[in-house]
Amino acid sequence: MTKSKYRFLILVLLLAFNSRTFSQSEVLQDSEELYYEVNYSFINIGWAKFNTEKITGKPGYFTVRAKLKSNNSMPLINIDYDFISEVELKEGKLITHKFTAFEYKDDRKSTIICDFNYDSNFIYLKKTDFDNSTVVDKRINTLKRYQDGLSIFYFARLNSFTNETKDVPVLMYVDTSYMKINFSDKKTDVEISEVDHDISSVFLDGFSYFKAVFGLTGAFSGWFSNDAARIPLRAKLEVEIGNITLELKSWKRNNWSPPKN
Repeated sequence: MTKSKYRFLILVLLLAFNSRTFSQSEVLQDSEELYYEVNYSFINIGWAKFNTEKITGKPGYFTVRAKLKSNNSMPLINIDYDFISEVELKEGKLITHKFTAFEYKDDRKSTIICDFNYDSNFIYLKKTDFDNSTVVDKRINTLKRYQDGLSIFYFARLNSFTNETKDVPVLMYVDTSYMKINFSDKKTDVEISEVDHDISSVFLDGFSYFKAVFGLTGAFSGWFSNDAARIPLRAKLEVEIGNITLELKSWKRNNWSPPKN
């Protein structure tokens, strides 16, 4: 091979590597577990854990779970939630079919159940309070497809391959709202304490028009791994008391490690 042909081959390989694209289908992986610490300034106020499980016999369907809990040493913050969503990845879109939320307080439990009936164009909501009384029982007629308070975590990962702004309908608590997300696939770097090198990432930011767990409302930003997994690495969130950060502390995912530049 002549020198000119050899150089041309090297150039083609470099261009192919640098222009590599990733598939959305690789974001959701069976048995994934992600654990985050929640901090207010330098104070740890809680943690969040996310799990993904493939549903046997239903191609493209997953059960995703999240546990959010405040630090027991923080007397003014009392957060203890379990979230469960059944979602479907279909033609690059994330469709949420059912959402269940449990809130725990003093050995009692409050429950919210949301069924998304797309064929009939309505969402059914029921909330049972800590004393087991029904406080919300309603039907929301809509032609829109909503994300719930948990599925939005995976929706953001799936759409982080794009360069666009989305107004995303979200069902939060027992009412409809939305959030604006500015996606960008421009590469950047981010640091987390569990990794001793800068991690190659992509960035997004946006605004939430609702109030969620830990008082989340308003502006937010996040960094996802610049690879097929799109693991959320770090996030800054505006809450009622100021700003909090979520940072990835541990993970279980087949063949994944934080990507370098």
